Amino acid sequence: MKLIKTIAISATMIFSSAALAHSGLVKSSPAKNEMLQGSPQALALTFSSPVRLVKLTLKDGTGNDIKFGFKPNMQSSKQFSLDLPQLAPSSYSVSWMIMGEDAHKMKGKFGFMVHEVMAKTTEHDHASHSHD
Repeated sequence: MKLIKTIAISATMIFSSAALAHSGLVKSSPAKNEMLQGSPQALALTFSSPVRLVKLTLKDGTGNDIKFGFKPNMQSSKQFSLDLPQLAPSSYSVSWMIMGEDAHKMKGKFGFMVHEVMAKTTEHDHASHSHD
């Protein structure tokens, strides 16, 4: 009887753990805390399992919303990519909310920074120009 009880408890714990394992963000571009030289062309998110991306916002360092055409999509996918407008040098915050196949909602956020593109200099630019 103890063996059956132990097996039943073990099975319950295994299935409960599987049910609690929800999808999460596994990769993003720009990456969390990435420092970019220039504006990224797109925002890409990859999740561990198919989800519905129900909310996605982008804010600059002063808290202003950056409009980039996100619309909630009720079609499940592991990967999402959206084109971004030209971003000025600043820090940015991305907030997302997903809904798993089990209707469980999860949210998260991460930030990245955009720096000015440094002008490339050449030796010729620094050479002295003298005309005799």
